[in-house]
Amino acid sequence: MKSQAIPVALFIRNRARLASMMSPGAVALTRSGLRKMRNGDQFYPFRQQSDFFYLTGINLEESAFAFAPDHPDPDLREVLFIKRPTHKSELWAGHIPGQEELKSLSGIGQVRWLEEQDVFLKLILGDETLVYTDHEAGASHEDRDAHNSKSTSLAPLLQSLRRIKQPEEIEEIIKAVAITHSAFLRVLKKLEPGIYEYQVEAEIIGEFIGLGAEGHAFEPIVASGKNALVLHYVENNCICGEGELLLMDFGAEVNHYAADCSRTIPVNGRFTTRQRMLYDALLRVFRKAIDLMVPGTLMSDFHQAVGHLWEEEHIALGLYSREDVETNADAEPLWKKFFMHGTSHSMGLDVHDSFDRTLPFEAGMVLSCEPAIYIPDEKLGIRLENDILITDNGPVDLMKDIPIEADEIEELMNRNS
Repeated sequence: MKSQAIPVALFIRNRARLASMMSPGAVALTRSGLRKMRNGDQFYPFRQQSDFFYLTGINLEESAFAFAPDHPDPDLREVLFIKRPTHKSELWAGHIPGQEELKSLSGIGQVRWLEEQDVFLKLILGDETLVYTDHEAGASHEDRDAHNSKSTSLAPLLQSLRRIKQPEEIEEIIKAVAITHSAFLRVLKKLEPGIYEYQVEAEIIGEFIGLGAEGHAFEPIVASGKNALVLHYVENNCICGEGELLLMDFGAEVNHYAADCSRTIPVNGRFTTRQRMLYDALLRVFRKAIDLMVPGTLMSDFHQAVGHLWEEEHIALGLYSREDVETNADAEPLWKKFFMHGTSHSMGLDVHDSFDRTLPFEAGMVLSCEPAIYIPDEKLGIRLENDILITDNGPVDLMKDIPIEADEIEELMNRNS
């Protein structure tokens, strides 16, 4: 990876927290991600499986981790298994970290070759040992059932742990946010009528890579004009036209941690009167929504509260009347016709981290805030999105420095004209 390694204390602490949730005497088995075939003899770039990285901090493919925290032999409690390098593999792919370096990066005391895994498992797995495993680990070890038949999913434990971000994780997200900020400023300087959406995307990825990010945290949306009405528009192949708005949903990935930002800006550097009216309405909802992101709030209640904020703004914008609201016989409220997706999602190692919506917001969570307005009759969509850290002292907007006020955006876009 391009980024500086995360302090090993994070991964040691993550394993200790997992141990506290496991049944006595249980063993956890997890396996790295695999490089996926693209076409012919070409592969997609490797990206580590998030749970494996969360426990080990290791970015190697074809690796496995066995965790038996209660085993009486300390040398058998944590073992990382890696593929043995060969002269040919190092000739083609370069040197991989050695066993001592991997111990330093992960804090795992034992690093062994992958071919030793089966013999090792026979030492730590009894007939009654409960095994927490992911599907990749289970599939990779074909004869696991031969010496153990009690297994359960590891995912629920890790999903619970990953909901609350540790200080080191927040630092990585902040780094990703800073690079995303820089990319947005670059777009503000480059955008003009006649540029293609993919050229805007090129400016973004150029800044990401130039500043040391791994790349995009997710497939970016660069949607001009009516393309913004397609919620997951990723073709990014149209011309940005005079008088249109450009909706961008993008974020850098640093050390596997994601930023997720949405901004909507005028292609020519100036909002029209109607665009500004809609934008300011969205910004009011956005500001009020962030204030609602406090511990104890349920995701569903938060979304409904934002919907009610939109209802008032929609009426003021002339999209429907209060009488229409009161007489609406549809199962869905009228505000959902113009705001049809969720207001928030959890984020971290995955841009959409797993999240239990039956649980309230807690301090340490990082959640997006992304209200939006989509008006097909006006052929435009506007979305704003920042990443919010939930704390006991109120929400912390990790993207507060990324320009969002309409006046500031116009000033920055026209500074050099």
